Amino acid sequence: MTALSLFSTIFFFLNTIFTLQSIHPIGSSTAGDGFSVRLIHHDSPLSPSYNHSMTAYDRIQAAAYRSVLRLNHIHSLTTTFSSSEQDISSRIVPENGEYTVTFSVGTPPTQVHAFMDTGSEVIWVKCSQSSPVFNPAKSSSYGHHPCDSLACEVLGVGRRTCAEFLDPCYYRVRYGDGSTTEGTLSHDKFAFEDPERNLVDVGHLDFGCSDYSSWHFVGNESGALGLSRQPLSLISQLDIKKFSYCMVLPNNEGVGSRMYFGSEAVISGGRTPFLEGEDRYYYVTLIGIRIGDQNVPLPVGIFNRTIDGEGGFMIDSGTTYTFLRSEAYDALIKALNEAIDLPQRRGPSEWFELCFEGSFEDLESAVPDVTFIFDGAEVILMKQTTYIEAKKGLWCLAMVRSNEKLSIFGNVQQQNYFVGFDLEEQVVSFAPVDDCATFQ
Repeated sequence: MTALSLFSTIFFFLNTIFTLQSIHPIGSSTAGDGFSVRLIHHDSPLSPSYNHSMTAYDRIQAAAYRSVLRLNHIHSLTTTFSSSEQDISSRIVPENGEYTVTFSVGTPPTQVHAFMDTGSEVIWVKCSQSSPVFNPAKSSSYGHHPCDSLACEVLGVGRRTCAEFLDPCYYRVRYGDGSTTEGTLSHDKFAFEDPERNLVDVGHLDFGCSDYSSWHFVGNESGALGLSRQPLSLISQLDIKKFSYCMVLPNNEGVGSRMYFGSEAVISGGRTPFLEGEDRYYYVTLIGIRIGDQNVPLPVGIFNRTIDGEGGFMIDSGTTYTFLRSEAYDALIKALNEAIDLPQRRGPSEWFELCFEGSFEDLESAVPDVTFIFDGAEVILMKQTTYIEAKKGLWCLAMVRSNEKLSIFGNVQQQNYFVGFDLEEQVVSFAPVDDCATFQ
């Protein structure tokens, strides 16, 4: 055996050991069995992307727009398009997410603000472009994965660019809506900022060191934290079997929500199973919707997932307002029209189709509760999570029409609930609380 071949064999052996450690769970004396982090809403004054010049009504309109972009984005990821259907002119580049998580990367640590996304796999951070956040050359613990590593193989043929054995693995994640993130598949030390601003060490993680992204970031946000069930997500790399979050109401803008991992996750209340056969997104079965004690007359199977991958009902933290496919949305609006005795008129934008004139006290006294009935769980919405004040004295239904077959349970309707994801039991749980802000 030549010296060169011996070197290659030893390098491959050591690299394989490190790679297996990197994409499988890594113990941490600091993180222990569980940890929690702060979630900062896009429109909170605590957010790095907070725009002080926007009014409350501007924020509502912007959130609706982000929701529409999010729906289009997720639909593109969950639908198989033929090449003839991928019209570049119709693609919409999604905006940054709704909730921001703070963590550090590297040695010495560099602080990163990234959006939390239960519908995404890869963790990635801006390493170049304008205003790079993380400079790998300045981290003594940084490393990249070569093309012949297990981590690179996990990406799949269509998402990596490789030439030679020892070349860096260059990832390129291109979504169906045309948005992309690309760069070097890397690994480095990660630590998350907990609610007390302490850093919780979780060891090395695989991530994308992005030198290009078409995602639109505002302020200091600079990456994404994928929480799907695929191999390169945070929960898969740390072998986290449970996580949960408790999102505060909009009137608590100066208070951060919380997210809990591992032993600190709260799995309680009603539980609904994940839809079988789906290993990426969190699809569940929505049986119906109730207004007061009356069921909304919905078409049978309206929220079912079709055999060709269309439709279904998804729990998503990155979508602001709940989306209901048109047939269900029309039935809900008709039922609310009949149940609510307040002056009605259309909202200030195309997204808000049902609005009522009056005070919040009028809503409290005259409007029955809306309940989402899942398989095994019921979620009774508060008035604050059912309606938004789109203009002074004008309260609009905080749900939007989906022009796709896909329906999504948005984060506004999840507020003031402990929403838990148990990956062992394959369920999503919902436990109502008086105020998520009390858990600060």
